[in-house]
Amino acid sequence: MVFQVFATTFCSAQVDSFAQETAKASSRQQEVIKKADNYTIQRLIIYKGNQILLEKGQNGWMTPALRSNENQSLKEGLDSLAKAIGLTVKIVKLSGVYTYKFKNLPDHKEVSYRTHYTAKYLNGEIIQPKQPDREYKWFAIKDVVNNIRNEALKKETAQILMYPNTLWGGSFLHTFKDGEFESVVMTEDFYPLSDQ
Repeated sequence: MVFQVFATTFCSAQVDSFAQETAKASSRQQEVIKKADNYTIQRLIIYKGNQILLEKGQNGWMTPALRSNENQSLKEGLDSLAKAIGLTVKIVKLSGVYTYKFKNLPDHKEVSYRTHYTAKYLNGEIIQPKQPDREYKWFAIKDVVNNIRNEALKKETAQILMYPNTLWGGSFLHTFKDGEFESVVMTEDFYPLSDQ
C-alpha cells in the first residue's frame, strides 16, 4: 500500500513534469514556426487582354496574393494561387521586389518582401470565394490603380503598370500604434533592378 502511494505520487510527478516539458517544447516549436513566417507575399498581376484581375478583401481591392508560409516552390505557389481562383495562367516575369519594414508591431520585427509577378490569362472561369466580403473581378487596366486602397500596393502596382519592361525595387515603412495600422511611408524611392 505504501509502495502504491509512493509509485502513484512519483508517477504523477513524472507526468506533471513531462506535461510541463511538452508544453514548453510546444511553445518553443510555435515560436520557431512563427519566426519562419516572415510575412513575405507573392502577388500576381494577371492580364486578360486589356483587363487585370483584382481581389476584394477586408482591405479593399488588391492584386491576388499568396503568403509564403507553405512548403511550396515559387512556381507551385503561384500556380496554386491561380488554380484556387479557377484560372490557368502563364507566369511572364518577376516585375517588382519591394521591402516592407514594420514599426511598433511586436509580433513582426523582421523585414518582409512583396514580390510581384505578371502573368497572362490562358483559360478558366473565376471561382468566387465563399466568404461574403471577398470577391474577384476583372478591371480595365486604366482603372486598376484607382481601385486599390492600400497606399504601398497602389504605388507598387502603378510603377509596374507604367514601366512594364523594368524589374522594380523600393522600400516602405509601415507604422502601427496599439496594434492598429497608422501609416505607411516610402523609405526608398523606386529603383530599377534590371531592364528587360
